[in-house]
Amino acid sequence: MRTKTAFIDYVRRRRRDLVRADAPAAAVDESLALLGLDDATLARWAASESVLVSLPHASPNVFDPRTRVCWYAGSVQRRETNPAHHVRVVLTHTNFSDLGWRPYAWWYLGEDGQVRCHRQFTRNKKRKHVTVGSQPPMDVVPEEAARTDLDASRAARWGADLAVSYMLLGSVVERAAGMVTGRTVTYLPLSLLVSFVREQAADPSSAGDEPLSAWCRLLTDRAQGRRAGPDGVLVECPGRQATVFDNYSNLATLALLGDCRVLGGAKMAGYWPHVQQRLDALRQSAAEDMRDPRVALVPDADLLRFAGPSPAVAAQLERLGVPYSQGLAVAEHGDFARRIDPFEAAAPVAG
Repeated sequence: MRTKTAFIDYVRRRRRDLVRADAPAAAVDESLALLGLDDATLARWAASESVLVSLPHASPNVFDPRTRVCWYAGSVQRRETNPAHHVRVVLTHTNFSDLGWRPYAWWYLGEDGQVRCHRQFTRNKKRKHVTVGSQPPMDVVPEEAARTDLDASRAARWGADLAVSYMLLGSVVERAAGMVTGRTVTYLPLSLLVSFVREQAADPSSAGDEPLSAWCRLLTDRAQGRRAGPDGVLVECPGRQATVFDNYSNLATLALLGDCRVLGGAKMAGYWPHVQQRLDALRQSAAEDMRDPRVALVPDADLLRFAGPSPAVAAQLERLGVPYSQGLAVAEHGDFARRIDPFEAAAPVAG
């Protein structure tokens, strides 16, 4: 069995775990479709020749300039004759001290034109390192929210935990923005990649020289492991007990997704040689169909230039000390990413 096929089969077996156990059948189907984990979308991924990978943090907010990553992926897909499948591998182990994404609160625009904040988690010194994925799902209808945010909040309540709630919220917003269309995107928690590696490494029925299992065993033996403790804070543990590895090992697991290009910026390009060293050490055990993931730099694009805040919203954000977000842009500009392509003149994604 091909490596990518084996992993997608695993995702198909585990996908129901991402939705609340008490969710009605219709809510389960809607949630899986929003996450691109329905049968049709998984079949498209399985049949795709290549994959685009992005690595958002689990958060209700995507602030500029991070907005450009999913925007760029959609632009690339529209320009390709045989579009790659986009897999958004969501980092669900991030914690509430993450100031780049601010997962402890959701900023949205009310119908009255006021920037509002729903605070999901009290961020104090003792609790700011609690992981997003360890918290219960979001269960709120935001006050005076516009249609997209209302839809997003209703979808988010069916997540099995807060990280999945944020994945569902992000899917609704990114579809409304025009970044995501049809069955071209799958939202995947990083924890599923790690648990697949652990399962393969521990499988006693696998032959000792079976490449995929051998690759996974070698990775877990070399990786630094962490898992959430009773308080939701990550603690060190052996790789074969981990829910998340060290950064370089986490990125090495992307080789399981198919022939992939990892969308990132200069920071990722700077540390990618360390990831490549990890991949080089694993290559002796790799299956024939496994390919090393490659970095593809996302061109600079200024959301504020193409779909920026109105003066009234800009003034509020300045007072609040919060950047403009993807969700705020949708509330003010609708499906801006479908109508505007700031990457049109950019070079194709390196393959």
